[in-house]
Amino acid sequence: MEVLRRQSRFSLIAVSLVSIVLLGIVDHLTGPEISFSIFYLLPISVVAWFVGRKAGIGMSVAGAATWLVADLLSGQTYSHAVIPYWNAIVRLGLFLIVSQALSGLRASRERQEELSQFIVHDLRSPLGNVMTGLQLLQEMADETRDSTQVDLVQMCLVSCNRMLTLVNSLLDLARLEGGRMPLQRSDVDVQELVAAALNQVSVWAGRKKVTLESDLMSGVQTVYTDAELTTRVLVNLLSNSIKFSAPESVVTVRVESAEPETFTFSVIDQGPGIPKEWADRIFDKFVQVEALRAGSGAIGSGLGLTFSRLAVELLGGRIWLVSKEDSGTAIAFTLPVTAQAPRT
Repeated sequence: MEVLRRQSRFSLIAVSLVSIVLLGIVDHLTGPEISFSIFYLLPISVVAWFVGRKAGIGMSVAGAATWLVADLLSGQTYSHAVIPYWNAIVRLGLFLIVSQALSGLRASRERQEELSQFIVHDLRSPLGNVMTGLQLLQEMADETRDSTQVDLVQMCLVSCNRMLTLVNSLLDLARLEGGRMPLQRSDVDVQELVAAALNQVSVWAGRKKVTLESDLMSGVQTVYTDAELTTRVLVNLLSNSIKFSAPESVVTVRVESAEPETFTFSVIDQGPGIPKEWADRIFDKFVQVEALRAGSGAIGSGLGLTFSRLAVELLGGRIWLVSKEDSGTAIAFTLPVTAQAPRT
């Protein structure tokens, strides 16, 4: 699906037309004994879903016409000369129904996604205002505030930061899936990158009594990346680790040299680990919902891991999971050291 989504409309139409012509040739050569009816629906469905209603109608007509030509050239005799044309009309009706249904479903889905984007975008502004007010309260040198009030302000700020991370992930997820996320790559100091990420989750880690550590191997200095996007990836991974870490445990960010011209970033925790049956799907969309329904609690942080995978891939790296139940979890990803390293 991802491969098809990234293709141009012209490419999808051209490939689908060629597929229908090839199906017609095979249909003619095999004769009426072997049916290829369902295979005509494949290119029609692809065009109707990814290109649109009008293109789907055109492809339906092309499919029915090709099938009719193959039928006429097969030499099969019918009781009446009109029968092949009647069959073609019935086939065209079937193709049009499928095409209309798929294109309508896609249009409805796009409208829902646009509405969700508008709603999420509108949530960010009031959330920012709340955070500004809480930050001002935190900075006020008011001697009348006791420790409980200070803790409450900090707790609210932590929750707001987590909400803001989720809002930003939802807004950017569609752009990442379509490869439309703008990047501002430059040589970024790795130590500053890690420190910025740790700073954003330090309050939450402190409240959970989780220790944060960084472990930068010798030779690790700068990495060629988008600083803001990479920081968001690290924050997502750190937040996920803190969420499932027990009090008095440690979460570590490790950076080391891996392949030539590549650094590996690892976020390592001492949590319960990921169940084996979910390990291969941990970066998929909405896997947390499915895991909770199945009775598993230690799965991901909403869309954060999906966002992280797409962001790392856009930056030219790869991401993977190393985990065993009751033995902690490590999520690692690679980034190029120089501008020449990213994959195209």
